[in-house]
Amino acid sequence: MYYLGRTIGFVFMWCLIKPMRLIYGNKKCTYENEHILKEFKGKSAIIVSNHIKPRNKFLRLISMPYDAFMIRHLLKKNGIYSTAMTSYDSGKRNKSANKLRPGQVRKEQLIKGIVKSMDLIPLNRNESDPATIKEIKKRIDLGNLGLGIFPEGTWFRGFRKSRRMHGGMAVLSKRYNLPILPVYIEAYNLNQPLRIAVGNPIWEPMEASQVTEYISKELLRLKERRPVDVGPNQLQGPTESVTAATAV
Repeated sequence: MYYLGRTIGFVFMWCLIKPMRLIYGNKKCTYENEHILKEFKGKSAIIVSNHIKPRNKFLRLISMPYDAFMIRHLLKKNGIYSTAMTSYDSGKRNKSANKLRPGQVRKEQLIKGIVKSMDLIPLNRNESDPATIKEIKKRIDLGNLGLGIFPEGTWFRGFRKSRRMHGGMAVLSKRYNLPILPVYIEAYNLNQPLRIAVGNPIWEPMEASQVTEYISKELLRLKERRPVDVGPNQLQGPTESVTAATAV
């Protein structure tokens, strides 16, 4: 089933994903604070962004939002290769269920093959997978890798102050010693002007509560085009100069 999934994923990649990269990646878009990306030359980082729910019913049906393609284009033009971890398991497993049914095993292997062929990193949330961990570490160590995460956990029609952020980005930041770069994308309506704003990074790993609070505030600040308002003990960590992420 794994190799069948690889075949399906290959077809899906060439017939749908690559055309969508061209269509949405080349949309006319205003980039704000793009100079911040120069600080990541040769480095790897976790890229976090708000997640856009497409108005297009077909895109919703195939679970293919276009925000990832637009952010990927921005990163690519700055020499950063982007990918993401995607779970292929059947959801959170009951502690008493030590083994999956044969049908579930086949389904997971099929999805794993599809994910792999789509240039994503397959992740099983119920099992420790040394091969996956080794692959992630290898790709991170090569540098210029943006590991994409949507911390809202699902897509929405707009970003709100009350939006709950998930802490997985903090866990990965600690595990692989990666900075976290917030990116806000304004593309809820493709008929209106589009923009992507890059925020100030978190350079050092921190506790999940601190990370989620900072990212939430930073995305809201970018949305409202407000200047930086952090104090002298800013969460970004030690740098020679703190980049002001005001709109340009």
